[in-house]
Amino acid sequence: MNIPAYEDICQTQALLSRALLRTPLIHSPQLSRLSGVNVWLKCECFAEIGSFKARGALAYVSQLSQAQIAQGLICASTGNHGAAMAWAAQRVKATCTVVAPVDTPEIKRNNMQNAGARLVIEGSDWGDSCQIARTLAAREGLLYLEDGEDPWIMAGAGTVGLEIVQDLPETQAIFVPVGGGNLIAGCAIAAKSAGGRAVQMIGVQSEAAPAVTESLRQKRIVYRPTSTFAGGMATTGPVPMAFAVMQQLVDAMLLVSEQELIQSIGHFVRVHGILVEGAGAAALAALLRYAPRFAGQTVVLVLSGRNLDVGSLRAAIG
Repeated sequence: MNIPAYEDICQTQALLSRALLRTPLIHSPQLSRLSGVNVWLKCECFAEIGSFKARGALAYVSQLSQAQIAQGLICASTGNHGAAMAWAAQRVKATCTVVAPVDTPEIKRNNMQNAGARLVIEGSDWGDSCQIARTLAAREGLLYLEDGEDPWIMAGAGTVGLEIVQDLPETQAIFVPVGGGNLIAGCAIAAKSAGGRAVQMIGVQSEAAPAVTESLRQKRIVYRPTSTFAGGMATTGPVPMAFAVMQQLVDAMLLVSEQELIQSIGHFVRVHGILVEGAGAAALAALLRYAPRFAGQTVVLVLSGRNLDVGSLRAAIG
C-alpha cells in the first residue's frame, strides 16, 4: 500500500472493529447555540489510550511479519502516538521504544510507560526526537516508524472520517487538528470518497505551530519553530505523505491562538463535562473564531485526544 485509497480505509475499519469500540458522535445543542452552527462532536477523546492514535497503531502492527515483530519497534512521539504504538505492540508481543521531546508533559510520559513503552526522553522537539529515534533504530536493529509516513497509520486515522460520514451523512464540514497532517489526510480520503467532494475538510493549527498552514500556502514543505503547549500539534512541518494528500483534499487551514485553545478546553469541561487536550480543543477554537463562515451548516469537530496536563487544565477552568 502507498497512499491509502478509500477501499483500504474501509478494509482497515473492518479490521479495527474487531478490537476497538466505535467512538461516539454526539450533538451539542449548547455549542450550536453559541456558534450559530449545527455542531456535532466526534469523541476520539473516549478512545483506547485516550486518542485516535490507537487506530493507526493497531492497523500498522496487524500487518507486521513475525520477523519484524521480533526486531522490536521504535518511534518518536510527543505522547499519544507513542502510547498507541506501545499499546498496539503489546497486542502482538513486540517491544516498543519511544523517543519523546524533553518538554513532553508528565501525563503523556506516564501514558507511554503505562502502555509498555521503553521511554527515551531526548530532543528539543518532535523533529529532533525523530532523528534520535532513527539513530537508535540503526544502532539497535529496531524497526523505525514515523507517524504520517506509513499508509497503515494513515488508513487507521482515516477511519475517523469514515465513521463521521457513515453516522452523519449530512455533514458539510469536518474540523480536524493538524500536527504532521496524518489525521486530516486520512479523514479527507475517507470523507470525500464516502460523503462526496462537497464535504469540506478544515484543518486547524495553533499560531504557535503554523508550519503546515504555511506549507500549504507556499505549496511546498516549509519548517517553522513551535512553541505551543498542545503536544498533538507541536510539529515543525508536515510529513511528506500526508502533505501530498492535504494539497489535494484539504479545503482550508485555520489558525487559533494559544489562549483560544485554553478557553475551548474550558468550554468542553463546563458545557459537556468532557476533558480534551490542547489539540482536542483546536476544532472548537477554530469554529468559535470563524463561525460566520460556517453559519447554518452541519459541522463535526474532531476531539482528537484527552491527555491533558494538570497545569493546562487549571488554566482552562480558572
